[in-house]
Amino acid sequence: MTELLFAGEHFVARADRTLFHPSSQTLFLSDLHLGKAQVFQAAGIPVTDASEHQDLARLDQAIQDTGALHVWILGDLFHQVSCIQACQIQQWSSHFQTHTATAQVILGNHDRSGHALAEQLGLTVCPEPSQWNGIQLAHHPDPNRHAPRIAGHIHPQVQFKSASDHLVYPCFAIPHSHELLLPAFTGFSGGPRFDAKQTSCYAITPIGVLPPGKMTPR
Repeated sequence: MTELLFAGEHFVARADRTLFHPSSQTLFLSDLHLGKAQVFQAAGIPVTDASEHQDLARLDQAIQDTGALHVWILGDLFHQVSCIQACQIQQWSSHFQTHTATAQVILGNHDRSGHALAEQLGLTVCPEPSQWNGIQLAHHPDPNRHAPRIAGHIHPQVQFKSASDHLVYPCFAIPHSHELLLPAFTGFSGGPRFDAKQTSCYAITPIGVLPPGKMTPR
């Protein structure tokens, strides 16, 4: 866990890929992509459901560990709405509805036509962007606007290189002073690689979240 200052607010960048705001007990995450493994399986690609189970258990643990009273999911709750089955909704509901925290979601590009399904999980669907403490919450980044915004969608990663090797980690990225990009919450994802020399990246590593400059690219 590492302190992260953005738009005058103090957050904690957590190794479980969530962003926590202690003073309001609010937890932020993005890009769960629920049902992604099943979409691959339907296409004949042999992947297991293990990643999704791990993601949901990690979310449960994050809410428990932080004592969050509010949870914001910034888009791509689902991977492909048309493939979701009733038994999946029932399974996912058991994770969202067993907590006392209120849960809001901003629908992303993968969530089209998913409004009713999100509500079945007990989530309140909010517009994009939504205002929170003077910060815009959204799924999509908007670097052309100068209002501070926390967003998902990109799945940022950071790459550290040496002469003979390189490491790639998911990260919280601040490409502009007014834009904070959350990592994909699901571990079953890829994404663009940011240059740590040009972007403030909080790398999520096996030893925790490292702030910008902690690992210096060579």
